[in-house]
Amino acid sequence: MFVILVSFAFIPAIAQQTHFKWKGTLNLDSPTDIILDFTNDICDAIRIADSQSLETMHYTLSDTLLTLQKITGGSECDSSSIGKYKIEKKDDGLHITLISDDCDDRSNALDNTIWTKEE
Repeated sequence: MFVILVSFAFIPAIAQQTHFKWKGTLNLDSPTDIILDFTNDICDAIRIADSQSLETMHYTLSDTLLTLQKITGGSECDSSSIGKYKIEKKDDGLHITLISDDCDDRSNALDNTIWTKEE
């Protein structure tokens, strides 16, 4: 029971922060290590190998719901398309799971990914 309470307590703590980073691997053209850098209401997807920003998105976070909307970047996502994802803290990191997203590039890259907190 304690583990469940700690897990639920973690998500609001994420939402209250103004700057946090998560590291993971996305299957783009090939597996690519990425930092998701969340600052205020902007999420920047940065390729670790060369520190290049691949996508900049507006985000909101409410409980376990993460929404993403493209501002700039290389994906085929339309800037009016909003992706909705469930986030869940587990022992091995932060899990992102697709709820709905009209952008196939974003949903194929993010669905069922696991992220670790970057200090």
